[in-house]
Amino acid sequence: MSTTHGQPGLSSDQRSTIRSTILSTRHALEDELRRQLEKYGIYEDKRLPLENLTHLSVEEIETRRTLNAAIERELESTEGDLKRSITNYVREATKTYLNRFVALKTIEVRGIIEETITERPEYGNRSYIHHTVAEIAGELTNAPDDGFGTALELAYQEIGAEIRMIFEESEHTVIDLDPQVREEVLDKLDAIENEAWESDEALGWVYQYFGEEEREEIDERVDEENYKIAGTDIATKTQLFTPRYIVEWMVDNSLGRLWLEMQGERTSINDEDKCFYLAPLEDSLTDRETKSVKEITVLDPACGSGHMLFYAFDVLYQMYLEESEIAEKYIPREILRNNLYGVDIDSGAAQIAALSLYLKAKDQSPDVEIPQLNIVSADAVLINGERKKEILERSGSELEREILEQIWNSFGDIRELGSLVQVEDRIDEVLDEYREEFEATGQAQFTSGGGLTSQSTFVAGGEEESWDEIKSRLMQSVQNLASEALEHNDPIEEMFAAEVGKTVELLDVLMGEYDTVVSNPPYLQSKKMGETLKDYIRDHYVGKYDVYGAFIERCLSFSSEDGHVSMVTPENFMFLYYFRGLRKKLLNESYFIEAAHLSRYGFEQQKDAYTIPFVLRGSVPSEGESSRFYRMTHEQEHYKNYERKIAGLREIAESLRSGEEHNDVYVFSQSRIDDIGRRPFLYWFGEETLSLFSEYPSVDDIGEVKQGLSTGDDDQFVRKWWEVPIEEIGDRYKRFQKSGTDSEYYDYAEDYVDWGDSGKDLRDAGANLRNEDFYFEEGVTFRAFGNHFVGRKQPADSIFSHKSHAVFSDELSDKLLLANLNSTLHRFIGNGLNPGLSFEVGDAKRFPVKTDYDYQSDIEELVSTGIQEREELSQLTETSADFDGEELITLLESSSTDLQYAEEVSKARILTVHGISDTLLFDEYEISSGTQEQMYANLPKNTSEYPVDRNVHVEYPEFLNQYLEVVDLEDKKLDSAIETLRSLDDVTLREAAEATELSPLTVAQLRYDYDLYTDDEQSRAAGRVVSLIVGSLFGRWESGTDIPTLDDEILAFDHSTTSVTNLFSKALNELFQDSAQAERTLESALGDHPVNWLRENFFRYHHVDEYKPRGERSPIYWQLESPNGGFSCFIYYHDIDANTLAKLRGQYLDPRIDVLENELETLNAQTSGENPDKELLKRKEDVQNELDDIREFRNIIDEMIDDGVTVDVEDGIWENIKKWDQYEVLETGLPKLKSSYTR
Repeated sequence: MSTTHGQPGLSSDQRSTIRSTILSTRHALEDELRRQLEKYGIYEDKRLPLENLTHLSVEEIETRRTLNAAIERELESTEGDLKRSITNYVREATKTYLNRFVALKTIEVRGIIEETITERPEYGNRSYIHHTVAEIAGELTNAPDDGFGTALELAYQEIGAEIRMIFEESEHTVIDLDPQVREEVLDKLDAIENEAWESDEALGWVYQYFGEEEREEIDERVDEENYKIAGTDIATKTQLFTPRYIVEWMVDNSLGRLWLEMQGERTSINDEDKCFYLAPLEDSLTDRETKSVKEITVLDPACGSGHMLFYAFDVLYQMYLEESEIAEKYIPREILRNNLYGVDIDSGAAQIAALSLYLKAKDQSPDVEIPQLNIVSADAVLINGERKKEILERSGSELEREILEQIWNSFGDIRELGSLVQVEDRIDEVLDEYREEFEATGQAQFTSGGGLTSQSTFVAGGEEESWDEIKSRLMQSVQNLASEALEHNDPIEEMFAAEVGKTVELLDVLMGEYDTVVSNPPYLQSKKMGETLKDYIRDHYVGKYDVYGAFIERCLSFSSEDGHVSMVTPENFMFLYYFRGLRKKLLNESYFIEAAHLSRYGFEQQKDAYTIPFVLRGSVPSEGESSRFYRMTHEQEHYKNYERKIAGLREIAESLRSGEEHNDVYVFSQSRIDDIGRRPFLYWFGEETLSLFSEYPSVDDIGEVKQGLSTGDDDQFVRKWWEVPIEEIGDRYKRFQKSGTDSEYYDYAEDYVDWGDSGKDLRDAGANLRNEDFYFEEGVTFRAFGNHFVGRKQPADSIFSHKSHAVFSDELSDKLLLANLNSTLHRFIGNGLNPGLSFEVGDAKRFPVKTDYDYQSDIEELVSTGIQEREELSQLTETSADFDGEELITLLESSSTDLQYAEEVSKARILTVHGISDTLLFDEYEISSGTQEQMYANLPKNTSEYPVDRNVHVEYPEFLNQYLEVVDLEDKKLDSAIETLRSLDDVTLREAAEATELSPLTVAQLRYDYDLYTDDEQSRAAGRVVSLIVGSLFGRWESGTDIPTLDDEILAFDHSTTSVTNLFSKALNELFQDSAQAERTLESALGDHPVNWLRENFFRYHHVDEYKPRGERSPIYWQLESPNGGFSCFIYYHDIDANTLAKLRGQYLDPRIDVLENELETLNAQTSGENPDKELLKRKEDVQNELDDIREFRNIIDEMIDDGVTVDVEDGIWENIKKWDQYEVLETGLPKLKSSYTR
């Protein structure tokens, strides 16, 4: 046979059929078993005494006694919880019966036994075995089940001799299923097509689907009840079926590599039709001493359904064939006897694993007996008290008693801990104690082997003994106890003996050393663990924050010296802070040979499992040995789903096999990781970038990185600048740099903190004033949240927050710091140090940074330009405290697009200086073009490298010319760029530059010259002009013009909006040279006359979207409106006082109501006669409706006046507007304002 790589596995339809079948048959069996338990007097809340069950036969009484023993066993592990004990028993019994039936079906379809389940017409609608029973012993067909139970027993006996784990009788098979239920279950299994049962994956999916609903229930309990996962729930929760392609990669690169290292050129194990994924780096191969294949051992300490051992069988088969010392027909027997070992805490999983390997062997050699399978379940329950004392007394020596005592001490929680139990160290200690004692008295001499392993021996009484001999005597003691229990008809004693026997078998596996360890271990965070598991892992393992971290360590301890460990685990151990100790241990004690970083979508059924398969060697790398990692994360288009992961891994393997380089493969020295603080696995940096960490000092070496003020209650202490009385800004309220926007160099001044009496109120309220000595100091800050690093100037009059960390350095100027923090180089490093969307103090501290620069003056001038342009943008932004209405007005010449253009001029200059700074820093750090390309593949492109058209560009500083490519573009090129820009929708200037491959300096000019702004861009710019006018009318801005201001702080719309229209006309005349044209431009951009748009759209669709601190809408201009819109007005937040509502009522509502009442009176007179004019009737109806509407509104205003409603600036806009909204006077209520409504 050859290894069969790239198997498609089961189709989605086949998996779906298996899933529904397994779930439905599980329910049927559980219902049946619970019904039967009640028949035997066993309920969730009680067990009836045996003497009360007079309806039971003699045989059924024995069954009840066995059931009692089984429940007693479960009670021992559930601390006396009867309900949980019965649930555990029912689950395990269901699993055993279902595994038996599945085993029978899978064995049957392979022709290993005659058909037992499948019924055929030629046998009278019986199976072949059932038909044969009827032929030979026809009287059995008179039984209620037509003799089918006898047919099953015959099949069980035939198979059970070789695969006892499933077919031997136990407490879980003591209940005879109702024949009808059994038939229904078998019929459903038989209905699944044979092709599915013949698949290598079928049994793995049976195992996975069996626990699916239970896992969902556990997840619900974790989410809703903060349940800590413990007991048998651990096995259920942590099941995860490993896809075949991952299994192949892991085994090829561990077991296949082992054989290649032993045999060198003598083997063809790395041929494409054998270990396809095995294409190792030459310098990663170790010269390894050759040994016989039968001596090579493979362990999966959390084997589940045995998928990895199943494929390891194929690789071992090839190794035996090459060795040619065993006849081919006997190779399967030898593999199962000598090479493959598995442990799982789920007995059902262990059964499935054993069955998988049995089927594999029988497929190859159906006529060869399989005497041994080394699959054990770690689910024993050891009972203390007299039974423990008895078996200890039966042991043949003090040494055996000590070993059994250690088994009891170590295996008490084996159902939860499984292979993590470190019993072998304690056994070694026991042996060492005996060695010392015997040597001191001259009674015995130990061999030089020292610790007790499978090869260790010692001499006692003149005879050399091995661990196998000690184990044999221990097992004989157990068997003697079981035999006596059977003679005395004591099910509890018999079961107890069986449990002890299982622990000795488990101990035997745990004591071994293995050449290759493969595993997809359980994943379970410490915060979700029960106390038993959590405490044990905390006390015994460095990787204590997740079960899988402990398993990495445990797998290394199972491996022999220089053995291979191949695992697939979550990726976060490579990066997260709390795994830093594990990373240190692994880097100091082992060698990462190969890894395939899949991240998300590596598993089809668990798309949110972010994983990495990897191969370790249990010794550190020697000089010249390199690590090789493949980067195949979901962020990369080429690997963005499960199917692409499979194809991508195959593509990489093909490249490696052919000796070609692959862009997603990184070779580096593992020691480079040690140079980075906290040792994150930033393998994709490559050797060139990783070397920076050792070549240059860190930011922490040349400066200080500080976390700032955390108020503990931003709602109380932090305000947007427009919420605060202007006279208090800079005095009581200090500029407060929070995480802010993604603007590099300088951020808008929006947030202010109530500093009051030097922060006294903050201290009294329990705020954390971290690093207060650095407040009001110039420096550099970087935002805590974002897609990449963003550094900004920290003005001297400000305080930085705990979400905008600050950097101060005496060795490096602030401008050089800003250049570095905003560079693509350091953004790339930052995203590696912290791959999430947040950046912490520790991330910046670890940045490598130069202290001497060849281009220092140029870099600082570039940064100065960037800061200046950002400050100018801030002055044009109404929600920034830097806003300068007069500055904005000077820009407006012909239309609102002048504002759009002015902003894009600054943005184009920023993009250009940032790109040039990037280029200079790459030169400073000697970063190659290939590495630069790698960085730009993951971050925004360098737009300064695009050409500038000599005749089409915005103005820019002359000193930039030395770094720019200024050319005379052909008309054809410009025309093409214009068409491209015209086709783009909702893109940034950077994206437009990338689309046209032109400098943003040219793109910004083209967009203005050819009016290529999108409708949304033009609408927003027009809205900002309207907002400027509204602010000017309220006297909010110093405009430097004669724009009129309101006399009474209320901007009210009368029926014809004439007054507001007049005000707007005057404002436009002051703002624009051609006001009529400007008005037409505004109307075109807004889709309505500016005044109509102001009334109908400004508040809801523009203003509240601009003014939105902390995710809430906090408008500065409030639009009040009657229920049906008959009256509408704007009021300015800071003009609201105790008289505002009274003024609104007396000066606007009452006069309007008087006008309407008079008009209605006139209309009544005009329509009182016969045949009134229809238009007058319609007008009368409209007036009446408007009058009712405004009266209702006046009543509400009266209620507010009576309630004393005004605003308290201390509370902030949001709290104030909530009070007003209770009266439903806002044009749009808060529920809609909180939604991100757009036009």
